[in-house]
Amino acid sequence: MKFEKLFSNMRIDSLTLKNRIIFPPISTNLASITGEVTDEFIAHYSRRAKGGAALITVENACIDFPLTMMGATQPRFDNERFVPGLSRLVEEIHKYGSLAFVELTHPGLFGKELPAIAPSEVDLRLDGIKPHPMSREEIEKVALKFAKAAFIAKKAGFDGVEIEAAHGLLVNQFLSPVSNKRTDEYGGTLENRTRFAKLLIDKIKEFCGRDYPVMARVGVVDYVNGGIKPEYDGVEIVRKFEELGYAAVHADIGFGDKEKRLEPMAYKQAWRSNLAKLLKDGGIKIPVIAVGMIREPEIAESLLKNGVADLVALGRTLIADPDWPLKALYGKEKTIRKCIGCSECIRSRHAMGTAIRCGVNPVVGKSSGYEKITPSSISKHIVIIGAGPAGLEAARVAALKGHRVTIFEQEKEIGGAVRLGSVPPGKEKMQWLINYYSEVLKELEVNVRTTTTADIETVIRENPDEIVLAMGAEPFIPAIEGIDGPNVVLYSNVLDEKVALQKGERVVIGGGGLVGCETALYLATKGCEVTIVEMLPEVAKDMEPISRNYLLRELKEHNIKILTSSRIIKISESSLNIKKTDGMEIELDLDIFVAAFGEKPRKFEKVDAPVPIHIIGDMTRVGKIVEAIRDGYAIGFNL
Repeated sequence: MKFEKLFSNMRIDSLTLKNRIIFPPISTNLASITGEVTDEFIAHYSRRAKGGAALITVENACIDFPLTMMGATQPRFDNERFVPGLSRLVEEIHKYGSLAFVELTHPGLFGKELPAIAPSEVDLRLDGIKPHPMSREEIEKVALKFAKAAFIAKKAGFDGVEIEAAHGLLVNQFLSPVSNKRTDEYGGTLENRTRFAKLLIDKIKEFCGRDYPVMARVGVVDYVNGGIKPEYDGVEIVRKFEELGYAAVHADIGFGDKEKRLEPMAYKQAWRSNLAKLLKDGGIKIPVIAVGMIREPEIAESLLKNGVADLVALGRTLIADPDWPLKALYGKEKTIRKCIGCSECIRSRHAMGTAIRCGVNPVVGKSSGYEKITPSSISKHIVIIGAGPAGLEAARVAALKGHRVTIFEQEKEIGGAVRLGSVPPGKEKMQWLINYYSEVLKELEVNVRTTTTADIETVIRENPDEIVLAMGAEPFIPAIEGIDGPNVVLYSNVLDEKVALQKGERVVIGGGGLVGCETALYLATKGCEVTIVEMLPEVAKDMEPISRNYLLRELKEHNIKILTSSRIIKISESSLNIKKTDGMEIELDLDIFVAAFGEKPRKFEKVDAPVPIHIIGDMTRVGKIVEAIRDGYAIGFNL
């Protein structure tokens, strides 16, 4: 077996896991607004079980509605009337041989319901509101809520519970000196700061029995001044958790920027595994779980073989491809649809407050029926023009339905906008998506014809039964004096290396959207002197906030100048004239002007064909990968 360690059994307390893969808690907004599990909620978790994960951890549960609510919706574990629905969920997870846990959590000082409560009155909220410091009676009351939630979990059939003691939430707030300023038995020394964690497990064991497993997600490092240091109190906190009877721990992050736990694409694989290694090197005996951007089975296996961790948590990894474990087990790892870190799941849940969705997996958050691709009663010949993400996904699904599929692509490689998007620094993981489609389309015997421009006559000669137009978008070029000059180039030609720019050249990027900013970063790493000119007050304004902040920091570190609220008036061979919204006019020196004003749906001639024609992806409206793949799946599903 190639990944022998990954697929070996593992004990957690009284439980035996069939492999070393855990699906950690990730909020979904799939519960109902009143806290019941929905069919989509059950389908989401049972699908990760069906894919082969040994242990499924249901997302952060609400233990005291509405006081502890987080996010748009949460599953409720504060009343026994929710047990019937929860038991349905557990049965679906158990059906596939997986164990079921649930994460119990309390937001503490970050609670939406005011007054929020916390160990101490500290100024850590962005809105400046200080929490109410908990009395001993309130501490006991909250511990009781945790215990009752655990009892409900056990009654519903869950095999154990996990305590959220990371991410700056209540239990973490007791552990960290940043938020715990108490002078009583719950503050000061490490012994005292872990006393609340002791109270929780003692109460849970009292309600659920001494043999009921309790794990913890522990913040072993704070990325803020005066916080937990992993090599010192981080290891000792976990050692105390071990003494208290916790069955296993996730080595995770406490206080700090969300970027450290909801990492943008550029972060290195498994970068957080060093926290697990510190615990193992520190002599922790209970199972230690490594978490954070573990995307490939080779990486997971190396962490386990080298003693970095005992288990691996695959969160966004199994959102993107729930069959990751089975594919790795049976030697099909090349067909894994890897999470590329596009942050669409983060944007949907945290920024938009909608149900979870995934940039590369179009069925995430949908009902189980939408994933069931049944063979078509009539096998057709489907011709697709364009091998970007929409066309590739349409081809994949159509082939799964039993159709014969031909793709025409004018470039020498597939991928379309994804291929270009993989060029800027930190975007290399996007190539994973292209590799995935290359592999699965080959297995499905899809006829991919690259370097082929397909006009309607060429397509009709193929005798298609249906045609799918997926030719993407085309550049939007505003009416600016000099825009057709010899020193004006398209961003796509820059990223495609059809235009070679020299080190030291003064480059102005017209357009501060995502492509403009990433092209600027690419050119800065090549040694160009880069300025971005954007008409709006902000650049990259439509990005997911965490990834946007990371990108803005990169632009600053590479000394890229940004001029916002600026309209380009004229481009000449050596200069650029702009006008600010306040009326100020500025002239910039330049050698090259790069047009990155965005895209518009590609124009196409009215086609008079004897077969149905479908238009998908950016040809209908310019969007992101998530919309393109969604469109591709939808048309493939319905062909």
